[in-house]
Amino acid sequence: MKSFLDVYVEFVKEKMNLLANFCKIAPIIYEAIKEALKEYNLQGEIYFLGSVINGTYTAASDIDVAILLNEIPKERKEIEGKVLDYVINKGLPDWIPIEFHFLTPHSFKILKKGGANFVKAEDYILNCK
Repeated sequence: MKSFLDVYVEFVKEKMNLLANFCKIAPIIYEAIKEALKEYNLQGEIYFLGSVINGTYTAASDIDVAILLNEIPKERKEIEGKVLDYVINKGLPDWIPIEFHFLTPHSFKILKKGGANFVKAEDYILNCK
């Protein structure tokens, strides 16, 4: 039987591998969000940001995704659930560390002015290496 430490080390390795291969999973996350927004008749822009984009991620990092909409939808938890179901069905782990940030144009502008590094998901995917 593996010790807790062995299991934890395996998990951290798997998570770091997932984050290191963000270029491969970014399109899946992007498509999942597009599909979920479409299901709720919402149109918005999708951005990636944070340590995964900057290349400074650690074992404690998550995948930050900003969804820019005219207003924050009441169904945001349901949308998050749909996205997670989609990515899991595409083979990503059920513990995938995605953090969703639903933003209005006003909050987006404030965060951007404050130094947040937003990268349009489409641009990130096109330029991924």
